[in-house]
Amino acid sequence: MRESDIEMKRQARGGARYRLVVRGELDARYGYLFDGMDMTPIAGTTVLSGDVRDQAELHGFIARIEELGLELLEIQQVAAAEIPGP
Repeated sequence: MRESDIEMKRQARGGARYRLVVRGELDARYGYLFDGMDMTPIAGTTVLSGDVRDQAELHGFIARIEELGLELLEIQQVAAAEIPGP
């Protein structure tokens, strides 16, 4: 299946791929709090990336970041090609 077909199916379901960046390098213990997102520590930050089903799930991730007292540096909707994944 072509990447453009995968992206069209994702958009039809209402989901999208996102990249969230928080200050601080989170370890794997935080992974379960961001179910389905890949966590990559990079130079004093952590990049959370992956598919987000809908706006409610995105807002849930943002709320969780706030609850943990983390500083959200960036949120970006990205094309599938920009984030490695399934």
